Amino acid sequence: MKINLKNISSLFIAGLMLLSCGTSSDEKDKINSELLDPTNSLNTDFDGKIFSIPSPIQMALLLKETNVPFNIELLNDTKNVEKYTTEYKQALNLGIYGADLGYASINEENSASLSCLSVVETLTDKLGLSGVFNKSFIARYEKNKTHKDSLLMIVSEAFRNGDDYLKNEKRKNTSALILTGGWIESMYYACALNKAAPNKKIVQRIGEQKQTMSTIIEILVENNEKGVNNQLIKELQNLKVSFDLIKIDYKFVQPKTDEARKLTTLQHTSSVIVDAKVIEELATKVISIRESIIN
Repeated sequence: MKINLKNISSLFIAGLMLLSCGTSSDEKDKINSELLDPTNSLNTDFDGKIFSIPSPIQMALLLKETNVPFNIELLNDTKNVEKYTTEYKQALNLGIYGADLGYASINEENSASLSCLSVVETLTDKLGLSGVFNKSFIARYEKNKTHKDSLLMIVSEAFRNGDDYLKNEKRKNTSALILTGGWIESMYYACALNKAAPNKKIVQRIGEQKQTMSTIIEILVENNEKGVNNQLIKELQNLKVSFDLIKIDYKFVQPKTDEARKLTTLQHTSSVIVDAKVIEELATKVISIRESIIN
C-alpha cells in the first residue's frame, strides 16, 4: 500500500493553531479522533493543551510541488554537530537536522539524507534517545532508502516515539526545543527559496505561520527550565512583531465528517495579505535566529 506523503507528521514541527486549552482526557481523545485533520498536521499535547501543528515536511512538500530546486547549501553543515555540547543546543539542532532529513528525503537526495541521518543519530544518542534510532531503525531506513513514501513514514514514526519518550520522562522543554528548531529550519527554507524565486504559494505558507508564533512562544515560556530559553524567546518575540504586520483573511467552511473513520476534516480557507518588505524583514530575522542556533 502506498503511503500518502500528506499523511506524514513528524516531531520536527511548528504550531499553527491552538485548538484546546485545559481539556479533559476524554475531550482530548475526542478532539484527536474527530476534529484534527491528520492529512494536514501533527497533533501534539503539552500539559493538556492540544496543538494542531503543520510540520516542516509540509513545507518541503510545498517547495517540491512548486518545482523549487533542491538546494543542499540550505542544510546545516553536518560537521557542526561537534559544537553542540549542551542539551539546549542538541535539542534545537536535532529539530534543525530532522527538518533537513525530511527536506533531503522528499527530494530523493540519498547522500544528503544519509548524512543528516548520521547526525540525527548522534544527537539522539546524546539526548538519551538512542533506543529510537537504533539498529532496527537504521536497517529499515537502509532497506527503504529508495522508497520516499515509506522512508518518510519511518523517520516520522521514530521522531514521534522520541517525543512520547521525552514527555513521559518529564523532559518537555527538550521536546519543545526540538519542535522549535524544526519550525525555524522550515521557515528558513521558505524564506531563502522565496527570495531566490518569489512564489505566491510560498508567501502564503509563510504568512499562515502568524499564529504559530504565539504557540511556539507559549510552549517555550511554560517549559523554560532555569531560564534556558530566555534569549530564544526574546528573539522569537521580535520575530512575532513582524508577523503581526501580516493580515489573514479567514473564511469558515463547514467541516466534512467521515462517519466510518470518525474523523472530521477542517476545510476552512485563508488568504494572506502581506507586503514584500514584511516578508524580507521576516527572512532577515529568521536567518538571524537560525544562525544563533546552529553556531
